[in-house]
Amino acid sequence: MDQQVTIRINGFPEFKMHLQKNGTDAIFLMTSQRLAGHNDFLFAHHYIKKTLDVYLNEIAVCLAAFLESGASVILAVGGGSIIDLAKSVMLRCIEQSLPTPVLAVVPTTAGSGSEATSFAVVYDGKKKLSLQHPGLLPSLVLLDAGLTLTLSSRNTAISGIDAFAQAIESFWNINATEESRRYASEAITLLRDWLPVAINDPSINIREKILLAAHLAGKAINITKTTGPHALSYYLTAHHGVPHGQAVALFLPLFFIYNNENTGLNDLLNVTGKEEASLFVRGIIKNLGLATTLHELTIDSEEIWDELLSEVNQERFKNNPVAFDKPRLKELCRRLL
Repeated sequence: MDQQVTIRINGFPEFKMHLQKNGTDAIFLMTSQRLAGHNDFLFAHHYIKKTLDVYLNEIAVCLAAFLESGASVILAVGGGSIIDLAKSVMLRCIEQSLPTPVLAVVPTTAGSGSEATSFAVVYDGKKKLSLQHPGLLPSLVLLDAGLTLTLSSRNTAISGIDAFAQAIESFWNINATEESRRYASEAITLLRDWLPVAINDPSINIREKILLAAHLAGKAINITKTTGPHALSYYLTAHHGVPHGQAVALFLPLFFIYNNENTGLNDLLNVTGKEEASLFVRGIIKNLGLATTLHELTIDSEEIWDELLSEVNQERFKNNPVAFDKPRLKELCRRLL
């Protein structure tokens, strides 16, 4: 399916007018509570998401609200969970042979890349589920850096490091193609140079670079999916409430060593060797103010490794360039984390 992407600073008013050409009542808006009172987001039908992640029971509630609205367009404005909830409603419509709405999305965080993928992450209790269907790729996307200016430094770091991990994981992925590596390489370079700057200098031009990088990382993983760092991260989010980007960041440096040498990645990061690559990425994470050990997250590392490694998402790990080796992973986790 073709996707129409518009990149424009402060472009939401024009995007809104474009969607409203068939009438405001045709739009079902989905946002977080943070955006609920913003004047630009005044629509006849407005669903406000209150939880951090997407849960199966919420999908049913949101679907019912959408069907009751009679809308023909879903407009999701927010982070990855808002967009994933909109995709989940889309999938229910497809599965139940209901009229399929147009899906328009406006990411307000630069990290998940969900606006560029045809899959979504939802939870059934503490169990992570992946939804996938070609129809979940949004039709209309606006990348408006003006909507990311209110992100805190911490949220910028958490979402940005997720995009950085996605790009790296796509690059070393066994499913990598020339196209995916092109997207991943550009995302890695942009985030390497500008993500640390965005923490202390949240100017709109810097934000635009980070937003574009996150979109490119999303396009890369839409081809390849993610690998080891994501596969291990879900346990920390589900069982210990660690934000997704922080959980992925914890494992990312370790996998440079686990996966052995990658000359192409070393060149992109301007390093020589897997140890230097691991230390370089660990340094970026530290500079962003994020944790690089479980101790910093106040989690007792000795008590979780067996349970964590028994709950690894094997669907994601199968894309990793080195196969799952529980004893080796446990040894590296205990030594490095």
